[in-house]
Amino acid sequence: MIDLAILGLLTEQELHGYELKKRLGELLTSRASISFGSLYPALNRLEKQGCVKAVEQRTTPPAVAPMSGSLAGELAAFKARVRGSGLVKGTGRSRKVYGITDLGRTRLHELLTSPDVTDDREFALRVAFARHLSPAERLELFERRRTELLDRRDDLRRRRERKTDTYLGALRERDADHLVHDLAWLDRLIKAERTLLQSQEEPTR
Repeated sequence: MIDLAILGLLTEQELHGYELKKRLGELLTSRASISFGSLYPALNRLEKQGCVKAVEQRTTPPAVAPMSGSLAGELAAFKARVRGSGLVKGTGRSRKVYGITDLGRTRLHELLTSPDVTDDREFALRVAFARHLSPAERLELFERRRTELLDRRDDLRRRRERKTDTYLGALRERDADHLVHDLAWLDRLIKAERTLLQSQEEPTR
C-alpha cells in the first residue's frame, strides 16, 4: 500500500518526505495513515529500484551581516556563509526532494490494475488515483471490488444466521450496513464508467 501512496502522490509533483506524509493525511485521513518510520525506508527502496528519483533542493541562504572588523564578527559571518551554502550536514539548509520516474509510473499502473481488491485501505488509495487509468480499467477495478463485497455480504449473512450474543450481533449488523453503503457507492461508480465508455464508443457525427 505504501508504494502505491508514494507513487500516486509523486505523479502530481516532486515532494519531500514530510510533505508526502502530510499530503497523504489530507487525502485519506486515518484510513491510510503512514508513519515516518515506514515512509522513509519505502522511499529509499523505491529509489534503489529506480521508481523514484531524488534531488537535493537548497533553500535561499540567509542574509549575512557585513564584516564588523573584529575577529569574532568575521568568524560569525564566515560560519553563517557556510551554513547558508548547505554544505554542513544537519544545518537544515537543504532537504531531499523526491520525484517519480518512468519506471515508477509503470509500477504505479501495475499496482492500480492489480486483480487483488481485498485490502480496504489499498482499494481506497486505488480509487483516489484512478484518474491514471483508462475508463475500461477503472470499470474492471470497480466491478472486481463489487464482486468481492458481494462475497463478503453472503458470508456475513451466513454468520448472522448463527446464534450469537447481542453485541456480536450488533457488530455484524454494523458490518452489513457498511456493505450496503459501499455496494451502492460502487454501483454509482460503475454506472458512471459505463456511461463514459458508451459515449466514447458512439460514432462521431
